[in-house]
Amino acid sequence: MEAVEELETYFRESPLAFMRSVPVRSLVVDPRAKFMCKFGCKNYRTKHSCPPESSEVAEKVLNGNYKWAILFATTSRIPEGFSRFRIKALNYQKEMEIKRISHQMHEMFNGNGSDGFVLSGGPCKSCRECSLKLEEHCKKPLRKQTSMEAVGIDCQKTMHKAGFDFQMPNNGSINRCGCVLTNDRSLSRMTLSKGPSHQSFSLPSFKESRELCRRLVDEHPRFFESVRLISTSKIRIGRSMCKRSCEHFGNNYSCQPYAGSLDLELWKYAIIWRWRENSFRKYRYNLALKKIHGSAFGLGHYFSLSLRDCYCDECEVCTFSTSERPVCSYRKILSPSMQSQGIDPSSFGSGTYGVELL
Repeated sequence: MEAVEELETYFRESPLAFMRSVPVRSLVVDPRAKFMCKFGCKNYRTKHSCPPESSEVAEKVLNGNYKWAILFATTSRIPEGFSRFRIKALNYQKEMEIKRISHQMHEMFNGNGSDGFVLSGGPCKSCRECSLKLEEHCKKPLRKQTSMEAVGIDCQKTMHKAGFDFQMPNNGSINRCGCVLTNDRSLSRMTLSKGPSHQSFSLPSFKESRELCRRLVDEHPRFFESVRLISTSKIRIGRSMCKRSCEHFGNNYSCQPYAGSLDLELWKYAIIWRWRENSFRKYRYNLALKKIHGSAFGLGHYFSLSLRDCYCDECEVCTFSTSERPVCSYRKILSPSMQSQGIDPSSFGSGTYGVELL
Protein backbone atom coordinates (compact mmCIF):
# COMPACT_ATOMS: atom_id res chain seq x y z
CA MET A 1 0.00 0.00 0.00
CA GLU A 2 1.24 3.46 -0.90
CA ALA A 3 2.24 5.70 2.04
CA VAL A 4 -0.51 8.21 1.15
CA GLU A 5 -3.21 5.52 1.03
CA GLU A 6 -2.00 3.98 4.28
CA LEU A 7 -2.15 7.35 6.06
CA GLU A 8 -5.61 8.08 4.66
CA THR A 9 -6.88 4.69 5.83
CA TYR A 10 -5.35 5.19 9.25
CA PHE A 11 -6.90 8.65 9.54
CA ARG A 12 -10.41 7.38 8.77
CA GLU A 13 -10.16 4.63 11.41
CA SER A 14 -8.41 6.68 14.12
CA PRO A 15 -9.72 9.30 16.60
CA LEU A 16 -7.85 11.98 14.63
CA ALA A 17 -9.89 14.99 13.52
CA PHE A 18 -7.27 16.74 11.39
CA MET A 19 -4.16 15.95 9.34
CA ARG A 20 -2.31 18.28 7.02
CA SER A 21 1.14 18.51 5.43
CA VAL A 22 2.97 21.84 5.63
CA PRO A 23 6.54 22.90 4.78
CA VAL A 24 8.81 22.56 7.82
CA ARG A 25 9.74 26.22 7.44
CA SER A 26 6.13 27.13 8.31
CA LEU A 27 6.42 25.60 11.80
CA VAL A 28 6.36 28.45 14.31
CA VAL A 29 9.41 28.23 16.58
CA ASP A 30 9.53 30.40 19.69
CA PRO A 31 12.83 30.73 21.61
CA ARG A 32 10.84 31.45 24.78
CA ALA A 33 9.80 27.79 24.89
CA LYS A 34 13.13 26.79 26.43
CA PHE A 35 12.55 29.15 29.35
CA MET A 36 9.03 27.78 29.86
CA CYS A 37 10.60 24.30 30.14
CA LYS A 38 13.47 25.35 32.39
CA PHE A 39 11.52 27.48 34.84
CA GLY A 40 8.08 25.86 34.92
CA CYS A 41 7.94 22.28 33.73
CA LYS A 42 8.36 19.33 36.11
CA ASN A 43 9.89 17.26 33.28
CA TYR A 44 12.94 19.49 32.76
CA ARG A 45 16.07 17.44 33.51
CA THR A 46 13.93 14.45 34.49
CA LYS A 47 13.11 12.90 31.08
CA HIS A 48 15.32 11.79 28.19
CA SER A 49 12.80 13.35 25.78
CA CYS A 50 12.77 16.81 27.38
CA PRO A 51 15.27 19.70 27.61
CA PRO A 52 18.16 19.86 27.98
CA GLU A 53 18.41 16.23 26.79
CA SER A 54 16.31 17.04 23.71
CA SER A 55 18.75 19.66 22.38
CA GLU A 56 20.28 17.23 19.85
CA VAL A 57 16.82 16.35 18.55
CA ALA A 58 15.94 20.05 18.30
CA GLU A 59 19.04 20.69 16.23
CA LYS A 60 18.20 17.77 13.95
CA VAL A 61 14.59 18.88 13.55
CA LEU A 62 15.12 22.59 13.00
CA ASN A 63 18.31 22.66 10.95
CA GLY A 64 16.83 21.69 7.59
CA ASN A 65 17.05 17.90 7.79
CA TYR A 66 13.37 17.59 6.86
CA LYS A 67 11.24 19.37 4.28
CA TRP A 68 7.70 18.50 5.30
CA ALA A 69 5.72 18.28 8.53
CA ILE A 70 2.51 16.24 8.69
CA LEU A 71 0.51 17.84 11.50
CA PHE A 72 -2.22 15.77 13.15
CA ALA A 73 -4.67 16.53 15.95
CA THR A 74 -7.63 15.32 17.98
CA THR A 75 -10.42 17.44 19.42
CA SER A 76 -13.01 16.50 22.04
CA ARG A 77 -15.74 18.47 23.77
CA ILE A 78 -15.92 18.32 27.56
CA PRO A 79 -19.45 17.17 28.50
CA GLU A 80 -21.49 19.70 30.46
CA GLY A 81 -21.53 19.20 34.21
CA PHE A 82 -18.11 17.51 34.36
CA SER A 83 -16.36 18.13 37.68
CA ARG A 84 -12.74 19.30 37.67
CA PHE A 85 -11.72 15.77 38.70
CA ARG A 86 -13.49 14.21 35.70
CA ILE A 87 -11.99 16.88 33.43
CA LYS A 88 -8.54 16.03 34.81
CA ALA A 89 -9.17 12.33 34.10
CA LEU A 90 -10.39 13.13 30.58
CA ASN A 91 -7.30 15.28 29.98
CA TYR A 92 -5.09 12.34 30.94
CA GLN A 93 -7.10 10.00 28.71
CA LYS A 94 -6.69 12.30 25.70
CA GLU A 95 -2.99 12.76 26.44
CA MET A 96 -2.48 8.99 26.41
CA GLU A 97 -4.57 8.77 23.23
CA ILE A 98 -2.28 11.14 21.31
CA LYS A 99 0.70 9.16 22.65
CA ARG A 100 -0.74 5.94 21.20
CA ILE A 101 -1.45 7.67 17.90
CA SER A 102 2.10 9.07 17.77
CA HIS A 103 3.56 5.62 18.42
CA GLN A 104 1.35 4.06 15.73
CA MET A 105 2.47 6.74 13.29
CA HIS A 106 6.08 5.94 14.19
CA GLU A 107 5.53 2.23 13.52
CA MET A 108 3.71 2.98 10.28
CA PHE A 109 6.53 5.08 8.88
CA ASN A 110 9.19 2.62 9.97
CA GLY A 111 7.18 -0.29 8.58
CA ASN A 112 6.64 1.05 5.06
CA GLY A 113 10.18 2.35 4.64
CA SER A 114 9.21 6.02 4.61
CA ASP A 115 11.61 8.49 6.15
CA GLY A 116 9.78 10.03 9.11
CA PHE A 117 10.48 11.42 12.56
CA VAL A 118 7.54 11.72 14.95
CA LEU A 119 7.06 14.50 17.51
CA SER A 120 4.24 14.07 19.99
CA GLY A 121 2.32 16.61 22.02
CA GLY A 122 3.35 16.58 25.68
CA PRO A 123 6.08 14.62 27.49
CA CYS A 124 7.03 11.00 26.87
CA LYS A 125 5.09 8.47 28.97
CA SER A 126 6.58 5.22 27.65
CA CYS A 127 7.95 4.36 31.11
CA ARG A 128 6.30 4.74 34.50
CA GLU A 129 9.42 6.59 35.65
CA CYS A 130 12.12 7.83 33.29
CA SER A 131 15.51 6.19 33.81
CA LEU A 132 17.16 9.62 33.57
CA LYS A 133 16.30 10.11 37.24
CA LEU A 134 18.64 7.20 37.99
CA GLU A 135 21.32 8.53 35.62
CA GLU A 136 20.70 5.58 33.27
CA HIS A 137 20.26 5.34 29.50
CA CYS A 138 16.76 5.33 28.02
CA LYS A 139 15.19 1.88 28.48
CA LYS A 140 12.89 2.18 25.46
CA PRO A 141 14.75 4.24 22.85
CA LEU A 142 12.47 3.03 20.03
CA ARG A 143 9.38 4.18 21.94
CA LYS A 144 10.80 7.44 23.23
CA GLN A 145 8.63 10.38 22.18
CA THR A 146 10.04 13.89 22.02
CA SER A 147 7.36 16.56 22.21
CA MET A 148 6.88 19.44 19.79
CA GLU A 149 7.33 21.87 22.70
CA ALA A 150 10.66 20.25 23.67
CA VAL A 151 12.21 21.36 20.36
CA GLY A 152 10.77 24.89 20.65
CA ILE A 153 7.66 24.63 18.46
CA ASP A 154 4.73 26.86 19.39
CA CYS A 155 1.88 24.37 18.96
CA GLN A 156 -0.89 26.97 19.17
CA LYS A 157 0.42 29.24 16.40
CA THR A 158 1.62 26.33 14.26
CA MET A 159 -1.77 24.59 14.30
CA HIS A 160 -3.63 27.89 13.82
CA LYS A 161 -1.48 28.63 10.79
CA ALA A 162 -2.28 25.16 9.42
CA GLY A 163 -6.02 25.73 9.81
CA PHE A 164 -6.88 23.89 13.05
CA ASP A 165 -7.13 26.18 16.06
CA PHE A 166 -5.68 25.43 19.48
CA GLN A 167 -6.55 27.44 22.56
CA MET A 168 -4.60 27.86 25.81
CA PRO A 169 -5.99 27.35 28.32
CA ASN A 170 -8.68 25.15 26.82
CA ASN A 171 -12.30 26.15 27.27
CA GLY A 172 -14.97 23.48 27.00
CA SER A 173 -12.87 21.12 24.89
CA ILE A 174 -9.53 19.30 24.75
CA ASN A 175 -7.23 19.39 21.72
CA ARG A 176 -4.04 17.34 21.33
CA CYS A 177 -1.55 17.38 18.48
CA GLY A 178 1.65 15.91 17.07
CA CYS A 179 3.56 15.86 13.80
CA VAL A 180 5.64 13.67 11.51
CA LEU A 181 8.70 15.20 9.86
CA THR A 182 9.51 13.69 6.49
CA ASN A 183 11.25 14.20 3.16
CA ASP A 184 8.74 12.03 1.28
CA ARG A 185 7.39 14.35 -1.41
CA SER A 186 4.39 12.09 -2.04
CA LEU A 187 3.10 13.11 1.40
CA SER A 188 3.51 16.85 0.85
CA ARG A 189 -0.14 17.49 -0.11
CA MET A 190 -1.92 15.61 2.66
CA THR A 191 -5.09 17.43 3.77
CA LEU A 192 -7.65 15.45 5.78
CA SER A 193 -10.38 16.63 8.13
CA LYS A 194 -13.39 15.24 9.99
CA GLY A 195 -14.65 18.68 10.99
CA PRO A 196 -13.52 21.96 12.54
CA SER A 197 -11.68 22.38 15.82
CA HIS A 198 -13.81 22.98 18.90
CA GLN A 199 -11.41 25.77 19.90
CA SER A 200 -10.63 29.29 18.70
CA PHE A 201 -7.10 30.68 18.90
CA SER A 202 -6.57 34.28 19.98
CA LEU A 203 -3.83 36.21 21.74
CA PRO A 204 -4.62 38.42 24.77
CA SER A 205 -4.86 42.09 23.85
CA PHE A 206 -3.09 44.92 25.66
CA LYS A 207 -6.46 46.03 27.02
CA GLU A 208 -7.20 42.55 28.43
CA SER A 209 -3.76 42.38 30.06
CA ARG A 210 -4.20 45.82 31.60
CA GLU A 211 -7.64 44.83 32.89
CA LEU A 212 -6.04 41.75 34.47
CA CYS A 213 -3.72 44.04 36.45
CA ARG A 214 -6.64 46.07 37.77
CA ARG A 215 -8.59 42.94 38.67
CA LEU A 216 -5.67 41.40 40.58
CA VAL A 217 -5.43 44.44 42.86
CA ASP A 218 -9.20 44.56 43.40
CA GLU A 219 -9.58 40.84 44.10
CA HIS A 220 -6.39 40.27 46.11
CA PRO A 221 -5.74 43.42 48.16
CA ARG A 222 -3.89 41.44 50.86
CA PHE A 223 -1.38 40.22 48.25
CA PHE A 224 -0.69 43.31 46.17
CA GLU A 225 0.02 46.99 46.81
CA SER A 226 -0.04 47.68 43.08
CA VAL A 227 -0.02 45.88 39.73
CA ARG A 228 0.74 47.68 36.46
CA LEU A 229 1.56 46.86 32.86
CA ILE A 230 4.56 48.38 31.05
CA SER A 231 6.62 47.78 27.93
CA THR A 232 9.72 45.64 28.56
CA SER A 233 11.72 48.35 26.77
CA LYS A 234 11.20 50.53 29.86
CA ILE A 235 12.94 48.07 32.17
CA ARG A 236 16.52 49.18 32.89
CA ILE A 237 19.00 46.33 32.52
CA GLY A 238 22.59 46.38 33.69
CA ARG A 239 25.12 43.73 34.59
CA SER A 240 24.14 40.79 36.76
CA MET A 241 24.11 41.81 40.41
CA CYS A 242 24.91 38.25 41.54
CA LYS A 243 28.35 38.03 43.13
CA ARG A 244 30.34 34.92 43.90
CA SER A 245 30.70 36.29 47.39
CA CYS A 246 26.90 36.03 47.87
CA GLU A 247 25.91 33.00 49.94
CA HIS A 248 23.21 32.11 47.39
CA PHE A 249 25.49 32.12 44.33
CA GLY A 250 25.61 28.50 43.13
CA ASN A 251 23.25 27.45 45.91
CA ASN A 252 19.83 28.57 44.67
CA TYR A 253 17.81 27.97 41.49
CA SER A 254 16.88 31.64 41.27
CA CYS A 255 20.50 32.76 41.24
CA GLN A 256 23.50 32.35 39.00
CA PRO A 257 24.68 30.16 37.42
CA TYR A 258 21.36 28.29 37.07
CA ALA A 259 19.38 31.46 36.29
CA GLY A 260 21.41 31.99 33.11
CA SER A 261 20.75 34.97 30.88
CA LEU A 262 17.41 36.06 29.44
CA ASP A 263 16.79 38.21 26.39
CA LEU A 264 13.99 40.50 27.57
CA GLU A 265 13.37 41.63 24.00
CA LEU A 266 11.63 38.27 23.41
CA TRP A 267 8.74 39.52 25.56
CA LYS A 268 6.75 42.62 24.63
CA TYR A 269 5.16 43.61 27.95
CA ALA A 270 5.74 43.07 31.64
CA ILE A 271 3.53 43.15 34.70
CA ILE A 272 5.28 45.00 37.52
CA TRP A 273 3.73 44.12 40.87
CA ARG A 274 4.46 45.27 44.39
CA TRP A 275 3.89 42.81 47.21
CA ARG A 276 1.97 43.95 50.30
CA GLU A 277 4.44 42.86 52.96
CA ASN A 278 2.94 40.88 55.83
CA SER A 279 3.75 38.09 58.27
CA PHE A 280 0.87 35.78 57.28
CA ARG A 281 1.98 32.54 55.64
CA LYS A 282 -1.06 32.40 53.35
CA TYR A 283 -0.17 35.83 51.94
CA ARG A 284 3.54 35.24 51.52
CA TYR A 285 5.52 36.51 48.55
CA ASN A 286 5.85 33.14 46.79
CA LEU A 287 2.08 32.66 46.71
CA ALA A 288 1.66 36.16 45.28
CA LEU A 289 4.16 35.24 42.55
CA LYS A 290 2.23 32.04 41.83
CA LYS A 291 -1.04 33.97 41.66
CA ILE A 292 0.34 36.46 39.12
CA HIS A 293 1.88 33.75 36.94
CA GLY A 294 -1.23 31.57 37.00
CA SER A 295 -3.43 34.54 36.11
CA ALA A 296 -1.23 35.53 33.18
CA PHE A 297 -1.15 31.97 31.85
CA GLY A 298 -4.90 31.64 32.35
CA LEU A 299 -5.46 34.73 30.24
CA GLY A 300 -3.56 33.08 27.38
CA HIS A 301 0.03 34.29 27.83
CA TYR A 302 1.48 30.86 27.07
CA PHE A 303 5.13 31.92 27.34
CA SER A 304 4.83 34.19 30.38
CA LEU A 305 7.81 34.08 32.74
CA SER A 306 8.21 35.25 36.33
CA LEU A 307 11.15 37.21 37.74
CA ARG A 308 11.38 37.40 41.53
CA ASP A 309 12.89 39.85 43.96
CA CYS A 310 16.07 38.14 45.19
CA TYR A 311 16.60 34.42 45.87
CA CYS A 312 13.83 31.84 46.37
CA ASP A 313 13.19 30.91 50.01
CA GLU A 314 10.31 28.44 49.54
CA CYS A 315 12.40 25.45 50.68
CA GLU A 316 14.30 25.50 53.96
CA VAL A 317 17.39 24.28 52.09
CA CYS A 318 17.58 24.66 48.30
CA THR A 319 18.60 21.38 46.62
CA PHE A 320 20.55 23.06 43.81
CA SER A 321 23.99 22.43 45.27
CA THR A 322 23.18 19.00 46.74
CA SER A 323 22.72 17.01 43.53
CA GLU A 324 24.77 16.26 40.43
CA ARG A 325 21.58 16.69 38.37
CA PRO A 326 19.72 19.51 40.15
CA VAL A 327 15.94 19.39 39.89
CA CYS A 328 13.83 21.92 41.79
CA SER A 329 11.21 20.28 44.01
CA TYR A 330 8.80 23.23 43.76
CA ARG A 331 8.78 24.20 40.10
CA LYS A 332 5.43 26.02 40.19
CA ILE A 333 7.20 29.10 41.53
CA LEU A 334 10.65 28.44 40.05
CA SER A 335 11.88 31.71 38.57
CA PRO A 336 15.14 33.65 38.13
CA SER A 337 15.76 36.67 40.28
CA MET A 338 15.72 40.17 38.83
CA GLN A 339 19.21 40.70 40.26
CA SER A 340 20.57 37.73 38.30
CA GLN A 341 19.40 39.45 35.10
CA GLY A 342 20.86 42.84 35.95
CA ILE A 343 17.55 44.40 37.02
CA ASP A 344 17.58 46.46 40.21
CA PRO A 345 14.16 46.11 41.93
CA SER A 346 14.66 49.48 43.62
CA SER A 347 14.34 51.09 40.17
CA PHE A 348 10.59 50.40 40.44
CA GLY A 349 10.34 52.11 43.85
CA SER A 350 10.55 51.15 47.50
CA GLY A 351 9.20 47.80 48.68
CA THR A 352 9.31 44.23 47.38
CA TYR A 353 8.55 43.74 43.68
CA GLY A 354 8.08 41.03 41.09
CA VAL A 355 7.99 40.98 37.28
CA GLU A 356 5.85 38.83 34.98
CA LEU A 357 7.07 38.89 31.37
CA LEU A 358 4.28 38.64 28.80
